[in-house]
Amino acid sequence: MADVDEKAKADKLAAAKAAAKKRAQEMKKKQKKTAGPSSEKKEEVDEKPPPTPDPEPAAAGDNPAAPEEAKDDVPPLSPTATNASLAQKSKARSASFRKPSISGPLSPGLFSPEGETAPDIYRKHVARIEELERENKRLAKEAADIEKRWQKSEEELADLREDDGEGGGKGGADGQVEKLKNDLLALQRQNAQLQIETMELEMSRLRAQVERLSLSSSSPSEQISALEEKLARAEKAAALAQRELGDLKRNLERTADKAVKAGSAQASAETKARTLEKEAGELRAERDELARRAEGLEKKVATLTTLHKEQDGRMQALRREKEGRDKQIEDLSSRLDKLEAENLRLRKKDAADGGGDDEGVDELEEEERLRMQKRLRELEAENTDLRRGIWHEKRKELQVGPDDAGRFTDVDLGGGSAAAPGVHRKGAAGGGIGEFFTSGLNALTGAAGGEHDELLAEEDLDFDEDAFRKAAEEEAKHRIERIKEIKRGLKNWEGWRLDLVENRRGGGEGIGEIFEI
Repeated sequence: MADVDEKAKADKLAAAKAAAKKRAQEMKKKQKKTAGPSSEKKEEVDEKPPPTPDPEPAAAGDNPAAPEEAKDDVPPLSPTATNASLAQKSKARSASFRKPSISGPLSPGLFSPEGETAPDIYRKHVARIEELERENKRLAKEAADIEKRWQKSEEELADLREDDGEGGGKGGADGQVEKLKNDLLALQRQNAQLQIETMELEMSRLRAQVERLSLSSSSPSEQISALEEKLARAEKAAALAQRELGDLKRNLERTADKAVKAGSAQASAETKARTLEKEAGELRAERDELARRAEGLEKKVATLTTLHKEQDGRMQALRREKEGRDKQIEDLSSRLDKLEAENLRLRKKDAADGGGDDEGVDELEEEERLRMQKRLRELEAENTDLRRGIWHEKRKELQVGPDDAGRFTDVDLGGGSAAAPGVHRKGAAGGGIGEFFTSGLNALTGAAGGEHDELLAEEDLDFDEDAFRKAAEEEAKHRIERIKEIKRGLKNWEGWRLDLVENRRGGGEGIGEIFEI
């Protein structure tokens, strides 16, 4: 309700200000119309001021001559120009005050012709009175300033008179004295005008008091009707305010619902964002793990490639050695055939000659035959060892896991063991470079060459190729079955990783660190 009353008061004040502006414009128009014929009369009336202090007789005596001197001398100073403009304004203001006092009634009726109520008119007059009081204070201040300036000019005039003296420079000081007199007269006239304006303001204030008293003494019925109208307007404003309040409440409820929905949507979005961030972190961890595994596999592939290349080189060397041994066997076979043919020829020749020392020849032939057989057996054993070495290499490639049978053993590269010194001496004497290669191959394949030498020395049987082939086929079948079993058992090891680094680190003989996958 207080807001509604303040709003109504503000509307009324705005309407009162607009009416006051309109009335002031009308009054100015009327003043312009009546200013022409009555300007001379007003000047005559204004030039007769009420009794003033001591300088007024001089001002009254010198008044007719002042305008002529002002016309003949230098143009008036800036204070006089401002004083003249102020005088014109005060004249117009005094005329506006006189006009309603002569023609208008002292107190207007309850309703003005424009439809304004008495309280509105009262408020307008109160505002006008306050404005006039402020103007009166300003004019009083200006009058005090002008009086100070007048006193100062009098003091300057007295100083000039004292300085000039009676007999000296009278002609030069007369012009200055005349100017000072003119300024003094202008200040006196302005002072008189200000006094007149002050009196007029006092009259207007008294008139406003009379109007206020007349309004306060009006009938109570009019006041009651005005209050009833005001109450009706207030009730309408209150109803309007209640409707606006209901609208605001509904808008506030809708806004609260929207805010709740927006908050829940934001919370769900934040939860989803956190879930996505967690999934992204897991994916990044999996990616890093896969990258590490790929790097390890690449290292393993590189290592296996290197081992494969080394194995290929070793296999090629073994193949070349085997080919050399085959050629050597062929050469020895051809030599044996030649020797047998030579032996047969010699026997025939001996028989043709009639015999001789047959026993000595037979012994030599038997010794040579035994030596050749021994040499053939040695070469066949070396060939077999070469084949078994190639077979073991292929078996190592196909096997899964470490091959315990393929471990290296300490082998005497001289070609024999301590148990058979005699055989070693015979092999070293008869084999030569072949024994050296045989010992090297035995060291690589893990076979004992001395045992073969002992077997060859003890057995005089020929090499059975069919038995060797059957044994190789049976071994191949066993190997294939073992590979199948291993492959069937690999399903149980899916997802597991064999880590031999810790087991082989710091191990025993022949065990060292290997690369880590």
